[in-house]
Amino acid sequence: MHFDPKALDRPNGMYLDGTLVEAAGEEFVISCPSDTDLKLPVRMATPEDMDRAVESCRKAVRDSGWATMGPRPRAEILNRWADLVDRHAADIAALEALVSSRPYTEVMSRDVKVVSLALRMFSAYADTHESSVTATPARQLSFTRDEPYGVIGAISPWNFPVILAAWKFAPALAAGNGVVLKPSEFTPFGILRIAQLAREAGLPDGIFNVVLGDGSVGQTLVRHPGVDYVTFTGSSRTGAAIMADAATHGLKPVSLELGGKGPQVVFDDAKDLDHIADLVARGVTYNSGQACFSGSRLIVQSGVKQALIERIAARMARVRPGPTWADGITLPPVINQSQLNRMAGIVSQSVNEGGVLLCGGHAMEERGQFFEPTILDGIGPDNIAFREEIFGPVLSVDTFETFDQAIGKANHPDYGLTASVWTRDIDVAMAASRRIESGTVWINHWGRAMDMTSPFGGLKRSGIGKDMGRQGYGKYLKTKAIWMEIEEPA
Repeated sequence: MHFDPKALDRPNGMYLDGTLVEAAGEEFVISCPSDTDLKLPVRMATPEDMDRAVESCRKAVRDSGWATMGPRPRAEILNRWADLVDRHAADIAALEALVSSRPYTEVMSRDVKVVSLALRMFSAYADTHESSVTATPARQLSFTRDEPYGVIGAISPWNFPVILAAWKFAPALAAGNGVVLKPSEFTPFGILRIAQLAREAGLPDGIFNVVLGDGSVGQTLVRHPGVDYVTFTGSSRTGAAIMADAATHGLKPVSLELGGKGPQVVFDDAKDLDHIADLVARGVTYNSGQACFSGSRLIVQSGVKQALIERIAARMARVRPGPTWADGITLPPVINQSQLNRMAGIVSQSVNEGGVLLCGGHAMEERGQFFEPTILDGIGPDNIAFREEIFGPVLSVDTFETFDQAIGKANHPDYGLTASVWTRDIDVAMAASRRIESGTVWINHWGRAMDMTSPFGGLKRSGIGKDMGRQGYGKYLKTKAIWMEIEEPA
């Protein structure tokens, strides 16, 4: 074991005004996904607690000087915070792996590094961001000034807890805002530990508050009159409710990174089927399929279908399930029993609707919560495995003959987050990248790299706005136009 799950010193409560404080709500018991016998009680916040957090953040924005501070002094603080995150990586990784589906080794090699990299990268963006002077007659001056919104209400999910939280708080803070973050109640510990390091780095108390609570506490954050902007990552259904709440409680702007049904479109001429099988299998089993960018739909030209599916199935058969604190696991647990039951129910209904189960399809007989990597063939648009985001290690398969058929099947009526195109023909690749309705299209590749310059976000019910890249920084700034009349000296 990389750590003893029963011996960790867990941060608890709310991070408010630079310290951990007790929340006033009811007890909530987290069931550890890797060992369901391990129960971890936490205290939930109340709407009144959230109100305190927002007012504290608003006061800090007004009084601390964070919003009016030059970008370089802000960057110095955020870079010190990044250094502390790296220094405490093992502690953060253990707390993250304890209650999430993220293996300790992956959190150490990727997730914690993404947090520190986001703090450093957006610090640099703050120092290089420019406004503009617009064209005017000689006796006039017109220019724009970008200013922080104020208080950002951020809600992050349980599937990549510290990564997706950092995608929000790092650019928002770098732009001069304060942030009130509500992480998932299932995965609070890693982000609370990161928050504790902020004060040591020099972040003003109250500028970054973390409140643990359920959906009602999140709704309080969205509706709060002291919140100026809302950013959310999660399901499309919840995102729609948040957008409605934000519209009717102040008409505040929102950015939403929501669900996906990512197609993997493989043409007959695609080279190296073994490499494609590696990435298709990884694209649907990574994090046990609990990823919005999962490549969950294989749309394959008939000439290579059988050979490719055989290779994918062979790789799925070699996955190694195990607790997140074990070494060498390639299939982590599902977050909770409810999600496990949902996966099994969708697979069963898909078969009832005509889907052909080629492998998997059931919960594994392991301690904890694991679902077999699954392939469903013959999945057309009327099948539930096409319609619904399963959020599990389930690959649905459909076949095409022509380019137009491939595009028609790749374009989902509801989702458009990520897609992959596999071909050796540059014309086919570029034409497909134009016609596939998706926020990201990978060509002969699947998956995000550590690089953060590429913006990430979806179309349709997959979201509004972008995280990462310059777009992910600029959305936390509001633009003011300033117009000046210039009098000639007498």
